[in-house]
Amino acid sequence: MQQKLQTRAFEQLAPTLRAGEQPLAATRAVVGKFSSSRLGTVVRQGIVPGGAGALGAALASTAKKQFVVLTSHRLIFLDQTFMGGPGKKVLGEVPRDQVSLEEAKLGVVSLLRIGFGDLGDGVSLTFPRIDKKNAEELAAALRQVPAA
Repeated sequence: MQQKLQTRAFEQLAPTLRAGEQPLAATRAVVGKFSSSRLGTVVRQGIVPGGAGALGAALASTAKKQFVVLTSHRLIFLDQTFMGGPGKKVLGEVPRDQVSLEEAKLGVVSLLRIGFGDLGDGVSLTFPRIDKKNAEELAAALRQVPAA
């Protein structure tokens, strides 16, 4: 089932991919707030200096259930359909060179914490047991160094 959803996400994004951009992984996840530095305390209080924390907060506040697609150039967040598949609306995207896997806890409920740049912005992705394999694949793809 996951392979079918991943293929559908890749097909939907195909027209928007840039020259040489390749899809690497796609999965559904519950997106939540995360800060990768002490700046997160300020971000959580609603004060966002210079825009730090803005994308992570915006992604976490829109729809909790999202579809996440990692390409060689970007990390793209899509809305999720009622049945758990990839929606057509792009909720946000982050350049791949600004994305880092800060923490991975893989278990009954898997959790990936993803940082954006070095300004303390980011999101946490939570995966139920049924999606543990997808969490592992996304974590592995995030650990790879993006091509320059």
